[in-house]
Amino acid sequence: MTPQLCAIDLGYDLPDKSPLFSSVNLSLGYSCIGLVGANGSGKSTLLELLAGKRDPARGVITRLGMIVLVGQYFPASGATLAQVLGVSAQLNALERVERGDGTEADFGMLEGWWDLPERIEKEFTRLGIGHLSLNQQVSSVSGGELTRVRLAGALTIDPDFLLLDEPTNHLDLHARRFVYDLVASWRRGLIVVSHDRALLDLVESIAELDAHGLTTYGGNFDFFTERREVERQAAENSLQSAQLRLKAAKYAAQRERERRQKRQFAAARNLANANIAPILAGARQRSAQVSSGRSATRHLVKVESLRNEVSEAGARIREDHRIIIDLSHTRVSADRNLVKLSGVNHTYANGSKPLWNEPLNFEITGPERIHLRGRNGAGKSTVINFICGRLQPSEGDLQIKSHRIGLLDQDVTVLDAGATLLENLQRRAPSRPVHELRTLLGRFLFTQDAGLKPARVLSGGERMRAGLACLLCADSTPELLILDEPTNNLDLASIEELTSALREFRGALLVVSHDIKFVEDIGLRSDIELFAHRDR
Repeated sequence: MTPQLCAIDLGYDLPDKSPLFSSVNLSLGYSCIGLVGANGSGKSTLLELLAGKRDPARGVITRLGMIVLVGQYFPASGATLAQVLGVSAQLNALERVERGDGTEADFGMLEGWWDLPERIEKEFTRLGIGHLSLNQQVSSVSGGELTRVRLAGALTIDPDFLLLDEPTNHLDLHARRFVYDLVASWRRGLIVVSHDRALLDLVESIAELDAHGLTTYGGNFDFFTERREVERQAAENSLQSAQLRLKAAKYAAQRERERRQKRQFAAARNLANANIAPILAGARQRSAQVSSGRSATRHLVKVESLRNEVSEAGARIREDHRIIIDLSHTRVSADRNLVKLSGVNHTYANGSKPLWNEPLNFEITGPERIHLRGRNGAGKSTVINFICGRLQPSEGDLQIKSHRIGLLDQDVTVLDAGATLLENLQRRAPSRPVHELRTLLGRFLFTQDAGLKPARVLSGGERMRAGLACLLCADSTPELLILDEPTNNLDLASIEELTSALREFRGALLVVSHDIKFVEDIGLRSDIELFAHRDR
């Protein structure tokens, strides 16, 4: 029978019984789908439902074939890789059998798994982690290696359907390439939840999840983006057309009302002057009122209908996630030297040799846009700590020639979590009046009373936006803005918002990111690549 994974009218409720999503319909054979949606829309929950890890509130799921979910999982640091893979019991049973101590239960457990070590070794080698041992503890491997271990475990089972939840999150580019290669070469069923647009460009279709269900687009992420823009333009045109027709209908209703009042006044005057019996005059007046009432009702019905059409057309317009703000005041002259490192290296207290193969020599001048690259552990955070004055190199000359350096890290520590957005911005721009600060927050998509929310309740994307607003709208704006993995844990809409703001920044940028699409979109033109001793 052909493997198939189907969901019909699937729904899931939150603990308070409010629906997370409803009416999800999906039919997956041997094809690859990218699952996208806003943070909190239920993407991870949907994968768990499809894998049988949760029960739906409504709907039916049909599973024909083996399904494996590689979710977002953080094992205890003391766990072994065998425990991460869930094969400790089988490996122990195999060891007992090989010693001659195997029980009937051991033989039963190993049915179909006699070649388990060979299978795991094959997949470890395929994914570039053949040097790892199943007895190693999780604490001894990198995040990228752990992801590949878990992928190898899934492939060992030889599933018909592979469900991946943010498989490239927190991975450097080197580790991401293994995931890219896996998805590009997969020939069975696959659903991948990701905000990694390079990964989403490798799938066959994109499915977008919201509270009302799934909308599927038959193409990769680039196609999905184009189709959404076409839909947005069509919805805006439809709204403008409906607004014009509503305006015309209101004008026609007003004109008809004025004509009706004139006719009624003239009719009343004529009846008063005419020598007509009161009964006949009253009948004529009532007939005119009925006719006038019918006409008024027709106009009211048309206006109300068009109001509903305008409302529906407005609801179809996707939210514009672009931040449009004038940041010309952040411009830095081309001859302005901001940072200079000459012969810089560093040896940590517990290290036996310097961090980098060769000392660092580079400058940051004017409005440069630099991509700081390197594998996890290559020393990118160390360089940032040098520039921000949190660490001094153990050798070489470090010159920081600007006191206007801003850092937007993954935790957005520039924000005071207990203060509101407005209070955070006031702290950075005390010279500006409140009404101007609220206007600036609106430019960063914090409209109406959103600026009065405490920073601690913001989502990841909102925190990034708020942090940028505080840095870029400050009385003293940064000449150099440093961003450390800013797109980690952000949904696609939040990445779009971040990108649009950074495009307008006119100072120098130093960005650590493994999101290649993001790097391209914000116009990083030069690279500084770090090589730690262990990288070569």
